[in-house]
Amino acid sequence: MHNLGHTRSAHQRNHLLLTPDTFVRTTLPGMKAASAIVHISPALGAAFTEYTAEFENAGELGETLAQRFLYVIDGAVHLICRRQGSTSRPHGYAYVPQGVATESHRAKRLEPL
Repeated sequence: MHNLGHTRSAHQRNHLLLTPDTFVRTTLPGMKAASAIVHISPALGAAFTEYTAEFENAGELGETLAQRFLYVIDGAVHLICRRQGSTSRPHGYAYVPQGVATESHRAKRLEPL
């Protein structure tokens, strides 16, 4: 029997534990062929937003002037910033400082070797 509303997640005064059974996938403004699982945001008292983006092939996050840190878990992400592109693969990362506009963050699937 499923007890609706009962999860392993916990929201305490000094910490938040989120478990996969409470993840809600949604599309954020500017996203194309992608969805986000928001883990923390100003609504919960943080001064930042942290989320996991799940891309379909050729999905995009969209532009922002806020700083952004990207960490690639699977596949590859192509980042275009100041008209220069770079691709990050699994365990790769990129940091974009605040105020630097990015043209796109585009995901693509990698074929197995």
